[in-house]
Amino acid sequence: MRNRLFAWLAFLVLSLALPGSVAAQNPPSDQLHFATGLSFPAEVAGVRMTRWNDYGKSAGRPDLGLSYQYAIPGRLLVSVYVYNLNRQVPSGADNPVVAAQFEQAYGDIEKVAQSGRYSELKKVSGPAACSYGVLALRCVTFSAIVAADNRPVFTQLMLTGYRGHFVKLRLDWGRDSMANADVERFVRRLIEAMVQ
Repeated sequence: MRNRLFAWLAFLVLSLALPGSVAAQNPPSDQLHFATGLSFPAEVAGVRMTRWNDYGKSAGRPDLGLSYQYAIPGRLLVSVYVYNLNRQVPSGADNPVVAAQFEQAYGDIEKVAQSGRYSELKKVSGPAACSYGVLALRCVTFSAIVAADNRPVFTQLMLTGYRGHFVKLRLDWGRDSMANADVERFVRRLIEAMVQ
């Protein structure tokens, strides 16, 4: 069972669209994650939600929860996952359950690089604690080259526990097309909108 779960999580990581490949879509409406009370507006700071997915309906895996994706095509992709893996998740980033899940997600990024999606994957910062308003998270940032088009990117993982669920953010942004300060401002605004 554990190997199937790891394979499924690796598939989710591999299936993330990169910033340059986000198709233009009609944005979804505002979304509310009922179990946590987290809000996901259709637009945050001028960045539109491009899609959302209920893995219980799309993949028969309610333990994988839901995902919400915001994008600036060719520049920024932010995916937020809210899930519980059929367990009660303690709130915050400083507990063994969240630490273990962070290590798993961290390892998944390295597996994606080994599979050929990224080359030159290098840790830039972290793993370390980071805070955005009321959310304390575990964070790590990598630099990499997207193998498909030789594009330099930063990729970041953030994870915490919130009201019985894991909340994971995965960010990819072009090193040459998006300033780190702009990404930081967007993440801050997104998290403020989520937990209002």
